[in-house]
Amino acid sequence: MKTDVFIEGMTCQHCKMKVEQTLTNVAGVKKAKVNLNKGVATIKSKDAIDQSLLTNAIENIGYRITEIK
Repeated sequence: MKTDVFIEGMTCQHCKMKVEQTLTNVAGVKKAKVNLNKGVATIKSKDAIDQSLLTNAIENIGYRITEIK
């Protein structure tokens, strides 16, 4: 399953790595890849991921999710 998470506040490679690592640590996430130019993280998982888990993980590191598709 693929999920796109649109995130505000990422500005550099350090932000990208921090978000990818944080999302990968969320239960059920197999892989997370950030496109810094688009401000989106693409998550791969076997099953749907609880959106509140994603939101909490991202907000805890100082960023904001604007949309999850």
